[in-house]
Amino acid sequence: MTANRQHRSFLGAALIAATLIAGPAAAQDGVTSDTITVGAYGPLTGPAAYVGLGGRDGLSLAVKELNDGGGIHGRKIKVVFEDDGFSPTKALASVKKLVEQDKVFLVFGVSGSNPTVGTLDYLKERKVPTYVSFASAPQVTRPFYRHIFRGGTTEAARYGELYAEFLVEFLQAKRIAMLTGADEFPKNEGDATERHLQEWYKAKPVLRVEFKTGDKDFTPQLLRIKEANPDVILSFGLVTEAAIILRQARELGLRQPFFGSGAMVDNALIASARFAAEGFMGGWLTPLFLDSAHPDMVKFRTDWGKLYPGAPAGRPNLFDVLSYADMHVVAEGLRRAGKGLTGDSLIKALESLRDYRVNEIATPRTFTDWHHIGNLRMNMMIVANQHWVPLRWDPKRESAILKDYKK
Repeated sequence: MTANRQHRSFLGAALIAATLIAGPAAAQDGVTSDTITVGAYGPLTGPAAYVGLGGRDGLSLAVKELNDGGGIHGRKIKVVFEDDGFSPTKALASVKKLVEQDKVFLVFGVSGSNPTVGTLDYLKERKVPTYVSFASAPQVTRPFYRHIFRGGTTEAARYGELYAEFLVEFLQAKRIAMLTGADEFPKNEGDATERHLQEWYKAKPVLRVEFKTGDKDFTPQLLRIKEANPDVILSFGLVTEAAIILRQARELGLRQPFFGSGAMVDNALIASARFAAEGFMGGWLTPLFLDSAHPDMVKFRTDWGKLYPGAPAGRPNLFDVLSYADMHVVAEGLRRAGKGLTGDSLIKALESLRDYRVNEIATPRTFTDWHHIGNLRMNMMIVANQHWVPLRWDPKRESAILKDYKK
């Protein structure tokens, strides 16, 4: 045998040996022949626990329905849930555990904006498919990143567009005061609303004051608002804060209408604030409210009640509905991705959804290969006779958000 032939034989043997040692191509994390593992995180403890509990329970109901129906191409969905306590530090630790220890296929976010933003750099670096159901922080979808999708909530800039138009063109407000939380989501909503009030209507708020998550006394801020004498008071934050703000505002003699975040449109607000909640308005992120007699909402409430008997007042809530619908949206993506499931095939499948509607309790979701904002819609609600009632209002101004992505 010549030296060249000996060399070629040696290389061939070495390549075969290396292939045998390496084994088959690496499997997709979180996907086996019979399971798909989803990692989820949100606050189960702390001041925003009702957000994460709703997220976990709505997600679990959807997973039960999917698994009872045979799963996705014969694979059952398994969920690993981590409590982030509404803390960015804990959220990042939770996500790292889900990715590195639990080896999940997909991360499903049901936390607030501050914790969610704290996970984004890591998830982008690891290129983990991520579906964010609640957080409205612009950083979730801006700038566009291929592996991250936004579900039932919309981008904060869109809230600002809708709120500004509703306040000026529907409520005819001239003097607007703002009382907003200092953390990510209420600050972003406040900033976006203030920006569009000024850009579109030259209507600068007469006053803007802030509070911190978990505050119990809003008297100093409310006294300043009373002195400013606005037509309408905006308050962006959590429902627990809204209930206290409304009670204290009425005790201080403020009779102006309040308008608040979608997170405040909740039966828990009426249960806690009682008649101080009368006239409170806010944006609702689904077509039907929770007490609707529509068959789809009745079925949801019935199935939810069977899975969680003895639940506290105010449940199910918005977050149950959003996470339930969004898990079904993810499931449709998993179906379209086919049996050879990979992160890339799921991304392409989700990007094929156009006005995809789970049922009438959810807004349609649309994704493309250049934007991942699933929902741009919102309905306005008001508390009347201790019930949430929809207001007959539709925005006339076209959203500028998607135009920005095309630039």
